[in-house]
Amino acid sequence: MGSGGQVRLLLWKNWTIRRRQRVRFFMEIMWPVMLFMGLVWLRRVNPLYRQHECHFPNKAMPSAGILPWIQGIFCNANNPCFQYPTRGESPGLVSNYNNSILARFYSDAEELLFSDPEFLQVSRLWRELNAMSNFMDTLRTHPEKVSGRGVKVEMILKDDETLTSFLLRDIPLTESVVYHLVVAQIRPEQFAFGVPDLHLKDIACSLNLLERFLIFQSRRGLYSVRNAMCILTPQRLQIIEDKFYANVDFFKLFRLLPRILDNYSDGIDIHFWVRTVSAASDRLRE
Repeated sequence: MGSGGQVRLLLWKNWTIRRRQRVRFFMEIMWPVMLFMGLVWLRRVNPLYRQHECHFPNKAMPSAGILPWIQGIFCNANNPCFQYPTRGESPGLVSNYNNSILARFYSDAEELLFSDPEFLQVSRLWRELNAMSNFMDTLRTHPEKVSGRGVKVEMILKDDETLTSFLLRDIPLTESVVYHLVVAQIRPEQFAFGVPDLHLKDIACSLNLLERFLIFQSRRGLYSVRNAMCILTPQRLQIIEDKFYANVDFFKLFRLLPRILDNYSDGIDIHFWVRTVSAASDRLRE
């Protein structure tokens, strides 16, 4: 290629470079201008609105209490914004809802119930109920744990019982037989699944069946009761059974049954239950 062709080629290359530089320069200038024009257009289409100062309600942590914690979760679920300072921003306060219906109800319930001495005894009811439940479960699942232990007949009779006088006067039984009957212990494991389907006559005349239901202090007492009861008619035996149930103090029975399994148990004090439940009902109505 001659010198003239080289010159033309060089000139063409220089022109191409300058052209690219001009295009790049134009784009560098126009790009910010186009971006600015787009922002102006968006501003005109969607005009700005003035936002007031925002105060967001605080959300209490669980350590502040169950009620403030739950209120902070549910009452602030949409994260509201207020123009004025919220109550919870004050020093020493963690809740914005002390005047709410739920807060007032909780405060009133705490004042009426948990400050009442009678209502505070509900924990004792739970302990007694738990002791009775443990005794019944043991009786059903592991009756051998209470085998050989029972409740004395005389301990579960009413204070003004008429059973002993009835046995002495109307049957009549000797004082020795009546004594052996009332100091005998009833085996509770035999009644874990209900009253056995046995005839009273069969029980009265059988040493094995008598020992199955009663624990006598001596063999002499067992034989004395068997000999005295076996000669009675079924009708007489049924009257004795009815008279016995009529003289049982079930308040004492529920008090003594759990002690068969745990000597330190207080059992269930039905009188105390009635007083506590009555006091709690009055407070709840209030």
